[in-house]
Amino acid sequence: MNRPLLQLALDNTSLASALASLEGVDEVVDIIECGTILIGAEGAKVIKTIRDIYPNKLLVADFKIADSGNVMGGLMLEGKPDFLTVICAAHINTMKAVKDEIEKRDLKTEVQIELYGNWTFEEVRKWKEIGINQVILHHSRDIKGGWSKEEIDIARKLCEEGMKVTVTGSIGYEDIDLFKDLPIYCIICGRSIRDAKDPKDEALKMKKKLEDLWL
Repeated sequence: MNRPLLQLALDNTSLASALASLEGVDEVVDIIECGTILIGAEGAKVIKTIRDIYPNKLLVADFKIADSGNVMGGLMLEGKPDFLTVICAAHINTMKAVKDEIEKRDLKTEVQIELYGNWTFEEVRKWKEIGINQVILHHSRDIKGGWSKEEIDIARKLCEEGMKVTVTGSIGYEDIDLFKDLPIYCIICGRSIRDAKDPKDEALKMKKKLEDLWL
């Protein structure tokens, strides 16, 4: 199996602190994420700002679009992200509207469906039918405790459904082992890297562990 990509979630409350979080770490991580909190604090323009600084880095606009797919999608797409998130509760027509906006702009941005709250595997199959094959399995930061066996089993089933599965929420160095038997596409880390004593060293340790576990 290919090793999962390592994504840094910038859920900072200002652009200045987000850029500070990237110092040194930007050389290590595979993907930079403009997190929902950062976009909420600074607006959609932050995506374009970070894209301008990192023109060749994979970039996520994590706004979890719920409605007005063409309008909200259009705002996010001004920054030309490689990935754009839509919340699973959105109507399938909203998802289609986001995809239409991507096509209209002649971009290669991929839609990722964030799995949060209530959703079904039947819906997952419908998303695949419209050309969406990426999901993000989200462990809420508001839930005490780490990933449960049930969540890991859901991740496994999503992989078996042929989805590219990203996992996020309360994932630190020790938690990576939980996913070692799964063909995970990407692992998102936020505070576990940003708040580390040496963020670059922490990111390097995580990347090395990914390489060792997914030989």
